[in-house]
Amino acid sequence: MALAQGIYRLEDLLDEPAIASLEKQLGHRLAILSFFRAWNRCHIEDDLPWLENLSRCPRDILLTWEPWSLDHDASHPERQPAFALKTIASGCYDRYIRDFAHAIKPFARRLFLRPMHEMNGFWYPWCGTVNGNEPHLYQTVWRHIVNIFRDEGTSVRWVWSPYAASYPDTPANSIAAYYPGDNYVDWLAMDGYNWGTTREWSQWQDFHDLFAPAYATLTALASHPLMIAETASAEHGGDKARWIKEAFHSLHTHFQRVLIVVWFDMDKECDWRIASSRRSLKAFKECMMPEGTQPFRMTGASVNQNLL
Repeated sequence: MALAQGIYRLEDLLDEPAIASLEKQLGHRLAILSFFRAWNRCHIEDDLPWLENLSRCPRDILLTWEPWSLDHDASHPERQPAFALKTIASGCYDRYIRDFAHAIKPFARRLFLRPMHEMNGFWYPWCGTVNGNEPHLYQTVWRHIVNIFRDEGTSVRWVWSPYAASYPDTPANSIAAYYPGDNYVDWLAMDGYNWGTTREWSQWQDFHDLFAPAYATLTALASHPLMIAETASAEHGGDKARWIKEAFHSLHTHFQRVLIVVWFDMDKECDWRIASSRRSLKAFKECMMPEGTQPFRMTGASVNQNLL
C-alpha cells in the first residue's frame, strides 16, 4: 500500500494555490493535510468559522484534537487541572464534544481524528503523569469521547498516538498502558524527533533507532494500520540529508506497516524544516522520486491551525 507523508506548517494550506506551491517545492503531490485544534474555551461557536473553512479542504484530513487552552502559561502548559482526565471523564465537556462531533459530521473528505496525543509524556494536561492522571483514566476518557461521536453518528478514523519513548520511562507509563482497546481505535500512531545536539540532554538519533522500539510495541499491540504522525530532524550533530535518506530506506525495509508519515516542517525549537538546507531538501526530493521514475509513495501535509 502507498505511504502518505505529511508536513506540519503554520500557514494555511486549504486552497489549491498554496498546496500547489508546496507540492512544487517538494516535488510531489500531496494526499493528506493535517491540522491541530485546541479545545480552548470549549465553546463550539469558537470553532464553527474554522470548521466551515476546514470543511472545504481539498484533501483528506488528519486532525489532532487537544483538550487544553492555548492562553495558558507557555512555560508549563501541562498545568491545566481544568483539563485533567478525571474532569473530562466527569462529563463536564460532553456538550462541547457532542457539538464538535455534530459539526464535523457532514465533512466530505476522509477525516482521521487524533485526540490527546503523546499521552505517555509529561507536557500536556492529559498526559498520564500530571494533574492526577493515570493511564486507566486516559483509556476511560478516550472511550467516552468515541462513544459520544458514535451516539452522534459521526464517522471518523480514530488515531491513537503515543510518543515514541515514554517520559518518564517506567512500567506504569508504558505505551501499552494507555491503549483503549481494538474496538476504539482505527489507526495506531507514534511521534518522534531527532533533536541532534541542540539540547544538553539530546544526542543524534537515526530514524530507525528513534522509532524501532515503539514500532515493535505497537505492532505487537494490535493489527491496525500505523502512521508516524509527527517527525523531523535537527541539523546540528549529524548529517540531516543522510538522516532523511535513511528514514525513507527504513520505512521501506523495516517499518512496512507504516502507511502515513507527517513531517514537522517548522523552524521552532530548532530548524525542523525539510528545506532547512539545500542538501536536506534535495535528499527529500530524491527519495520521493528514486532513480528519476515514479514517486516513492504518496505524500501529505500538516498545518497547525491553533494559531490562525
